Amino acid sequence: MSTPGHRKVTSRRRFDSRRLTRTAAAPAIGITAVAAAALATLGGASPAQPAADAASQQSDIISASLLGARTEPPVSRSVERPPLPGDGETNQVGAMFLLEDVDVRSAAADDAPVLASLGKGGQVTVTDVEANGYRQIVHNDLPRWVPADVLSETEPKPEPSPEPEPEPEPENVGLSSAPCATGSDVESGLLPDTIAVHRAVCAAFPEVSTYGGVAGRHEHATGQALDIMVTGESGWRIAEFLQAHQAELGVEYLIFEQKIWSVERASEGWRPMEDRGGTTANHYDHVHVTTYGSAGTQ
Repeated sequence: MSTPGHRKVTSRRRFDSRRLTRTAAAPAIGITAVAAAALATLGGASPAQPAADAASQQSDIISASLLGARTEPPVSRSVERPPLPGDGETNQVGAMFLLEDVDVRSAAADDAPVLASLGKGGQVTVTDVEANGYRQIVHNDLPRWVPADVLSETEPKPEPSPEPEPEPEPENVGLSSAPCATGSDVESGLLPDTIAVHRAVCAAFPEVSTYGGVAGRHEHATGQALDIMVTGESGWRIAEFLQAHQAELGVEYLIFEQKIWSVERASEGWRPMEDRGGTTANHYDHVHVTTYGSAGTQ
């Protein structure tokens, strides 16, 4: 059973505990109140503003201070980037002509990679930058380099066209009227111009051994035609020889390889003929010559 003295001691202990609790809480409440008042003064809050709001704000500030929170500056994506190494402001100053074919390089150096090739006479856009004997140009919207000495403000003159090589003169251009070494049988019945053709050709082209003279058709029947039996390139050389000496030999027209050339239509050159159905009929194995008969000036 408890004694009276024991009850008194217990009461005293309870009293002391409550007093200590009130004493410890008082400073905390005081600090909060003072901080709230300070915030109210700085922020222009009225004395009537609830103390709970001030205490909440103060708590946020204290927490941030205790946690070491920092406010990072905002990042702007619109700020212009700093220049990259090698970047530099350049000014495009106009267009210039290339004086020769040139390689376009990635840098102003002879061993820089070749990125493209440009032809003589072309135009390029140039900048005001030069280095190591190179001039900066704009190629495909990018800065590139070409040797400075190939650029000119004036357009280069085109290269003169090469003079055509003179065509070789037909072999043995001199005309001969001597009887042919192969004989004169074919000349039987031929008119003077046709005989002149035979003798001139056999002298200039001794490799030809076969000719056709008088026959029963067209100019062959009147002695105005001669067939020179030859093919390919040799036939064309003989045809050119007869064209060159048309006036002296009294030649009216020639036929070879299904083409015809005539004095009357000489400006039209060799004209195609209709297909007559065979090698001989289309004159692929001989040059046909028709003469005026006796109009030659030889």
